[in-house]
Amino acid sequence: MDANSIVFFVNGSKVEVSSTELETWATLLSYLRGKLRLTGSKNACGQGNCGACSVLLSEFDHKSQTIRHVTVNSCITPLFYVHGCAVTTVEGIGTSRDGLHPVQKSLVQMHGIQCGFCTPGMVVSLCCLLRNNPTPTKADVERAIEGNLCRCTGYRPILESMSPFAGCPMGAKCCKNKSNKLDTNDTEPEARPIDPTQDSIFPPQLMKWHLKDTLSISYGHTTWIVPCKLEQLRTVWTEHPTAQFVAGATAVGATTNHDGGPIIFISCHRVEELQAISVNDKKLEFGAAVTFTKMEDHIRKLEIEGAKPVVSAFLACIQSLASDQLRNVATIGGHLACRMDGLDMIPLLFALNATVHLMDHTGKRRDLTVEEYLSNEQTGKELILNIQVPLDNKVKFVGFYKTPRKRPVGSAGTTTALVLDTGGHFIAYLEGLSPKIIKLDVFSYLPETERTIQSLSLDKFDRILRKRLSEEKAETRDDLVNLSAGILQKFQAVVNETTPEAESPHSELPIHCRSDIIFDEVPDSQPQTDPVWRPLPQTTAEDLVSGQAMFIDDMPSYQNELHLCLVLGKRARAKLVHVDWSAVKACPGVVDWIDHTSLNGRNMWGIMAADEEIFASKEVVYWGQPIGAVVAESREQATHAAEKVRIDYEEMQPVLTIEDAVKLESFIEGAVVIERGDGTEGFLRSNQVVEGTIGTGAQEHLYLETNGAIGVPKREQHEIEMFVTHQAPTFIQKSIASCLGIPFNRVIVRHKRTGGAFGGKESQPVKICVPVALAAQRTGRPVRGILTREQDMAITGKRHPYQFQYKIGFSKDGVLQALEVKVYSNAGCSRDVSLEVLDCTLNFIEGCYAIPNVKIEGRLCKTNTVSNTSFRGFGIPQAYVAMETIIDHVAHVLKIGSKQIQEINFAKSGFVPFTKLPIQDETIVEAWNQCQRQANYLQKEADVIAFNEKHSYKKRGIAMMAIRFQMGYPVSLLNQSTALVHVYLDGSVSLSHGGCEIGQGLNMKIQQIASRALSVPLSKIHIAENSTNTVANATATVGSCTTDLVGAAVLNACGEITNRLQPFKEKKPNASWEELIIDAYLNRISLSVMAQGRPGDGGVYYYTYGAGCSTVEIDCLTGEHKVLSTDIVMDVGRSLNPGIDVGQIEGAFMQGYGMMAVEEWTLNDRGEVESKNPSRYRVPDVGNLPRDFNVTLLSDSPNKQAIVYSSKGIGEPPLLLATTVHKALRAAILSARKDRSLSAYVQLDTPVTPAKIRQACTIGCI
Repeated sequence: MDANSIVFFVNGSKVEVSSTELETWATLLSYLRGKLRLTGSKNACGQGNCGACSVLLSEFDHKSQTIRHVTVNSCITPLFYVHGCAVTTVEGIGTSRDGLHPVQKSLVQMHGIQCGFCTPGMVVSLCCLLRNNPTPTKADVERAIEGNLCRCTGYRPILESMSPFAGCPMGAKCCKNKSNKLDTNDTEPEARPIDPTQDSIFPPQLMKWHLKDTLSISYGHTTWIVPCKLEQLRTVWTEHPTAQFVAGATAVGATTNHDGGPIIFISCHRVEELQAISVNDKKLEFGAAVTFTKMEDHIRKLEIEGAKPVVSAFLACIQSLASDQLRNVATIGGHLACRMDGLDMIPLLFALNATVHLMDHTGKRRDLTVEEYLSNEQTGKELILNIQVPLDNKVKFVGFYKTPRKRPVGSAGTTTALVLDTGGHFIAYLEGLSPKIIKLDVFSYLPETERTIQSLSLDKFDRILRKRLSEEKAETRDDLVNLSAGILQKFQAVVNETTPEAESPHSELPIHCRSDIIFDEVPDSQPQTDPVWRPLPQTTAEDLVSGQAMFIDDMPSYQNELHLCLVLGKRARAKLVHVDWSAVKACPGVVDWIDHTSLNGRNMWGIMAADEEIFASKEVVYWGQPIGAVVAESREQATHAAEKVRIDYEEMQPVLTIEDAVKLESFIEGAVVIERGDGTEGFLRSNQVVEGTIGTGAQEHLYLETNGAIGVPKREQHEIEMFVTHQAPTFIQKSIASCLGIPFNRVIVRHKRTGGAFGGKESQPVKICVPVALAAQRTGRPVRGILTREQDMAITGKRHPYQFQYKIGFSKDGVLQALEVKVYSNAGCSRDVSLEVLDCTLNFIEGCYAIPNVKIEGRLCKTNTVSNTSFRGFGIPQAYVAMETIIDHVAHVLKIGSKQIQEINFAKSGFVPFTKLPIQDETIVEAWNQCQRQANYLQKEADVIAFNEKHSYKKRGIAMMAIRFQMGYPVSLLNQSTALVHVYLDGSVSLSHGGCEIGQGLNMKIQQIASRALSVPLSKIHIAENSTNTVANATATVGSCTTDLVGAAVLNACGEITNRLQPFKEKKPNASWEELIIDAYLNRISLSVMAQGRPGDGGVYYYTYGAGCSTVEIDCLTGEHKVLSTDIVMDVGRSLNPGIDVGQIEGAFMQGYGMMAVEEWTLNDRGEVESKNPSRYRVPDVGNLPRDFNVTLLSDSPNKQAIVYSSKGIGEPPLLLATTVHKALRAAILSARKDRSLSAYVQLDTPVTPAKIRQACTIGCI
């Protein structure tokens, strides 16, 4: 076999790649997608942090004669790494044509798919688990998808899709036991039985092929050399003494160097000697190329006396390292050799006095401690052969703590390793307190008489830490010192085993327990062919689960297609002195470059007011603002050339925060004021008045599919066809036409589906689709532009940060009398939809309560940050956080339960909120009462009280809340939609509408509506895509209203079709649908109808209600928390599709939970976004799912104001119920503060991070 070719198998077929092909296909993912057209594996982050690109990698182990199956992130896997392996993608697991795998089938049945962009990666991870373990536990399932992010579903249905293999947590209530299923008489693909012999066969050729020769592969300036023996490695090292060593290559990915000299990498991952593991009663020895997964597997089997403390600490450390996809390839040697900040295992290796065995290129060897290795720059020129960890019987306790456990790179937090030995030494190594790891000899700071762990206290820990930091002349951050002191105290509790907190620090997260999903059954009288109100999977679910569904970047390349890369500003506020494009022209493959001078139309855009530039012309107003773009023959060439643009800036002081803007009076437009009653009189009548502040942070949408577009120019009349990932076709069309200087009718915007949006693709796609359209117009060639994850997170708007300054007056029994709030919203650099978001915030600031006297004043702060935009909830979640904070403040002052304050202040029927639609029922009380019963609130509250009395450093909190959410746009012109229905001669129906399928199940619901309206089977109705030349002037798919708007139009269109067929039905009462169609056609009756839907009389037309209850537990010492239970009761009227609606409820809640307690978006002092990829911006993963998660659709609650079959909109309202977690966290913190005799109310800005919880508890603070 050619030693200069990479040979591997993909889905059973042999692939051989030579050096000449590698210039384009450097990573496994790029080869799979670009060369083999296997687009099921997605590029969602490009850095191995989301799991959307997961593939199954299988390799034959000749020593054990077994096949090893692991998942890897193909986006960072260099192609050489799979030499000699078998790769299985989602397409090789199962397809709707050849048969779905049981896991795929179960995901479809359990509604484990929404937008579907993450689904192929989920399938691969779950199937890999079953390949290795046919009978996994729930813990195994949860761990298997720990590295797979989903922004839509909330994870619960994905976990339960594995219930047939791991045991369903719902028992008899499992949805598989329900008969409520539509019989469409459709032929469904058969799911293959779980039988290992039926899985794809590992290629026999690879079992015979024992890799012995060194692989050498080159492309561009980069060469990869892969030896198999240590002697081979020494030979190539001697030939290339400056070569860089890699193993798993997770920190390198696809490395190229376009400008300098050649880069040579020597990969150690196949070197036999470096994969050795040796264990005896004195030491553990791991070869440098041993992966963390192999390391963990080996350590778990150890049964050496005295090794348990070391083993437990190592397991805790390994489990905190990223995910299985990374642990399967990352190595302990590579971990050390990276020498990067924040490497989690380093403090533990320090604490255990581990050593590294090194070799230089001459073969000379030496041993150093890990501390010595990292402190000596010369060791970077040596190869790590192995790492040795002594097993010392003198070690009594070893502790490893990483807080937060899933800490984003660069975020505040600590990693700590602690050792207590029999010689009376208590040593801690702390990472995160300073630029280098701090060694703390705790007892050395104490008098000899006090050198026992029992004598230590939190105050002593705090003082010792501060003294040690002063010795290092390191900056002292109170929050991190506080956190570290708590960790030391936690370790002390474990050692002492004298408190209820003395549990193992290495205990795994609790396993997903159970979920109850309850909804109304379909009446027995309803025909089986009527799909309305049934929990049916999306009709495209099988395509999504098998990776066959097409997203924008999955579309095949056009002939002669070009690629575009944006050139982004790297200042938050600066004048553009000079932009030099000269170096770009010399770059290979460059065809064109564009900037503000290239536009034939306007350089301004905006969804409500054109106040932001497409390309910055004279000044950049936020970091990442597009200045221009490069167009080249390939994506790599465009990216490389874009980096060559030289920009000279004249920097100005940026305005970055609400506080800065208020101080400088930097506002957009004037103040917005709404009032009710007489505030002055209300405060005079109040028994008490309190004031406070509460802030909410920004939140990144992090849809899995980044913004992207493909522009296809036509030869005539300046026409252009655009494929865009978006949720607002009319605005996209308008923006492109305006900037190109052509009429709207020359721009066709087409859309099949979007991989998540959440409001973030209403206006923001303009930043990429306009440049793509312009480039296509100028070059006359198709142009593709897909934002990388970092670009997308840098240049797109977020959820608006807010600051609320409130004053509340109330009676002695808690009746709210008067409310006054000043509201400041960070709009960013331009208006976008910020004023509309602010209006929603002001209108819902009183939540679901009735306050007679209210005055709210809101201001939009103009800052040098990206312009903030629509996000699920549209300003209302921030309002509910503020109002529930006020409720809790009142309850705290009066020393009565928050729930009591809520109940006596609920708005009753007849009350007219600021939204102007009177409340017409008591649905909110019904939902509230049902939620109390479902959650068993009184018992849980008693349990929380009992728990808190018993525990000092762990506290629990419980909280309930109710919500009211408006449906319908306040501006009546937006409450309209159009649908086009064609009936073909075979009876099949084609339906087009202006809504966008973004994962919310819109198309499925519309098909259900049409099926009932036309009385035809669901299988006869098809929705291909939406397009502006089919349905024009469509309202954006936002606000949870689209099913109502489009559904109304579809009902009208189908009603007209039915009316036209009625005369023929009267003549032939027993005629089939197909016969009626033929009769109508023969009589020249049109079978095409376009109709409009205009629900309501203008403005808001009904409310959606809900109630929720959450219980949380906090660790007062580390600040970590977990959600023990969440119960939700949602009023959705009569759900069109309970399966879809429950998924929307759970997904919205988890996204709201991220806003409340997980997702921290940060800028540095210069205004650059730090939270620019999933490694630096954490969103909820499967481990954050409430351990007990129950959702009920309020029964017997048909919508009397319904537009479509008694249903209600549901996409956004449940997100507000995540405020129950915020309230419960505050309750737990207040319990901790009470133990310290701290009576003051606590401000708890979102997100409530571990550092904030730790500080708020004030345990150990001086």
